[in-house]
Amino acid sequence: MDPSERRAGVAALFDQLAPGYDQGGVPWFGPIGARLVELTAPRPGDHALDVGAGRGAATFPLVSAVGPTGHVTAVDLSPAMVDLLRTEAETRAVTTLGARTGEATPLSTEPGSFDVVTASLVLFFDPQPVETVQGWVTLLRRGGRLGLSTFGPTDAAWTAAEAVLMAYAPPEVVDARTTGRAGPFASTDTMAALMEAAGATDVDSHDESLEVTLPDAAAWRAWTMTLGMRQLWAAVPDVELPDAMALIATALEADRGDDDQLHLTQQVRYTTGTRP
Repeated sequence: MDPSERRAGVAALFDQLAPGYDQGGVPWFGPIGARLVELTAPRPGDHALDVGAGRGAATFPLVSAVGPTGHVTAVDLSPAMVDLLRTEAETRAVTTLGARTGEATPLSTEPGSFDVVTASLVLFFDPQPVETVQGWVTLLRRGGRLGLSTFGPTDAAWTAAEAVLMAYAPPEVVDARTTGRAGPFASTDTMAALMEAAGATDVDSHDESLEVTLPDAAAWRAWTMTLGMRQLWAAVPDVELPDAMALIATALEADRGDDDQLHLTQQVRYTTGTRP
């Protein structure tokens, strides 16, 4: 697929997802975005860029970190996401945030403009990740910090449940479970190598556990329908959904704890580096 076509497809997907995106009541993008900001270590007064900002999981922690003397620029391919982000900023009375639709590259953004760049759970949608990260490093001032979050493994039960859905996924689907688990996204070592190849120094890449607690498979479906996984559910024929749900429920039971709740564990991969 042509890179411009793929980016257009990603924008269209997230325009569709935007109204309910991450509105399932499960702490997910918020904790990941906040931890990414913490690891990237912005300071009061910094100018920060959040790429693939979505509804602001990393954007608003950046706003808090840089304080009233700093500024945050949020960029997303999806116009609907940007509209919702602006609305949320107005609700919070945030005045140090600018949001725009599009990409953040040396062609669209002045090189050396930022002290911090973050991209939370977005790079695996990009058809040219190496070139993209090189561009993000260029946008930093000397000594500026770049932080990326991607996905590591899920626990065995979660992996088995996702495998049921993936059996229905069309081959061209772009998702964290396809493009996000190959090539540079395969391990902490490959993510560190990507960051170093982009010209960053002081690189660290490591996984941290994030637990999701849910009552049953129906709740897992309802929650994942508010994420990018919605496109996977859409590929399951209605007539086959009951059988798929039965297989998913059986898989997830392995994560049921003594409190009668499912405890699902995702490894989140955080990769940070500095522009020398």
